[in-house]
Amino acid sequence: MARMRMELTQEQVARAVGFVPTVYGRIERGDMVPSTPKLKALCVLLGISADVLLGVNPSEEPPAREPPSPPPGDPPELRRLAMLVRELPPDRLRLFRVALRSIAHPDEEE
Repeated sequence: MARMRMELTQEQVARAVGFVPTVYGRIERGDMVPSTPKLKALCVLLGISADVLLGVNPSEEPPAREPPSPPPGDPPELRRLAMLVRELPPDRLRLFRVALRSIAHPDEEE
């Protein structure tokens, strides 16, 4: 919405920030999260905060729910990670999945 409000095309924003247009399209659709320097450049270019671009609303509280017990044979680190992931609100879970995909498949980034 910020890009359209400024009457810019995806290609214009991509080139101004240093993305390949197809990569920027993936970011805009929420399929990818930009690096911190690129996120900052997008914020400056579009005149919008990173919280808004990432869809983070700090006033939203995650719904209260009881997480299921982790399997007893898992290492403590894995159980802790599973517990943290279960507690993520939907918007943060989506960002976690994108970040995890970029770690698992680094050749698909920018």
